[in-house]
Amino acid sequence: MRLLDRLILKDLIGPFINGFLMFMMLVFAAGSLFKATEWLVMGVPLATVLKLVMFSIPGFVTQVLPMAMLLAGLMGFGRLSADREIVAVFAAGVAFPRAARIVLVMGALVSLVAFGWNDVVVPAASTAFWDLQIKTFAHLGKEDKPLFRSIDFKGGKGIEELVTVNGGYDAKTHIFRRVNILKFDSRPSRKGQPLIDIYCDSVRFADDRGMNATYEHGFFTLFLPDPKTGKIEDGLPITFDSLKTLPFGAKVGESFEEVLKSDVTDPDRKSFRDLQKEIQTARKLGKDVRGQEVNLYGKISLPFASFIFGIVGAALGCNTQRGGGKTVGFGTAIFIVFIYWVFYHAMFVVGKNGGLPPIVASFLADIVGAFIGFALAIRASR
Repeated sequence: MRLLDRLILKDLIGPFINGFLMFMMLVFAAGSLFKATEWLVMGVPLATVLKLVMFSIPGFVTQVLPMAMLLAGLMGFGRLSADREIVAVFAAGVAFPRAARIVLVMGALVSLVAFGWNDVVVPAASTAFWDLQIKTFAHLGKEDKPLFRSIDFKGGKGIEELVTVNGGYDAKTHIFRRVNILKFDSRPSRKGQPLIDIYCDSVRFADDRGMNATYEHGFFTLFLPDPKTGKIEDGLPITFDSLKTLPFGAKVGESFEEVLKSDVTDPDRKSFRDLQKEIQTARKLGKDVRGQEVNLYGKISLPFASFIFGIVGAALGCNTQRGGGKTVGFGTAIFIVFIYWVFYHAMFVVGKNGGLPPIVASFLADIVGAFIGFALAIRASR
């Protein structure tokens, strides 16, 4: 490694580590600290809260690495600029792109590490987090939030059942309230047509594991065509007080926890390959996969931001006022990160709503950042 590369790398490592730790504290405080306090107040054991916090931390690492790279470039080159070392470098005939070469290498390495971390560690941690959270809150009080889930036919060819829990649930007694189940016909002649519509005031799961459901105080309506005319005649609902088994094998789910898990749609629970396979299966079934595609490309665009932020930080560090200090550098980094996240998430919403192609929506923030970094690099070279 050349003397210049060693000099700049030395100025990058310290701010990178400091920035990583400071941004981790900020993101953790915003994302988990208040939740952890709320869980403790609700009566969740301290050991369980600590586990939940531990499982949530890996997801923050992917978000923080680009921020740390931005601060490293900003502070590292800001110090070179403040000490006039960058002037000596330029006077020696070394252009900014050559001086920033080590930033490119470091940014690329951080991006690769971020992608690997996000694809291997984060899915396992996110799955453990949601599983533990569901098990924990299955022993706490009532929840009025509605739940929705769909059950596909075997082989994934169409939706077999739609389940709506309008009244929420009581986790202590394993009861779902105001449940509606719409089951569709699987026969080729009536594929996708309603077969039976079931409503019940409550679904009670019997044992501690939340198995063996009982459907209480409800009614159901059959949609069976007349054998002679082939038409579906208006039928009266059939009421019931309690049923262990519903007609045509309809059910809310195998267990209480299974229904709760179906409400979790966090893409961080899946790796890039798993999400890609899920998209391919959904596309074959004719489903709208724009939202999933935006999440898929986001697994690349977010880690790649480390590379972009490194260049932006280095170029901006050369253009800052001399002697700006750590406070100015940290404040500038926070401002840039805030603007980036607002734009990044806005493009995600636009992409999921069909306003932009998913790949464009996912990478647009990085593309804009690259143009800004290029413009700042040209300015720094002058």
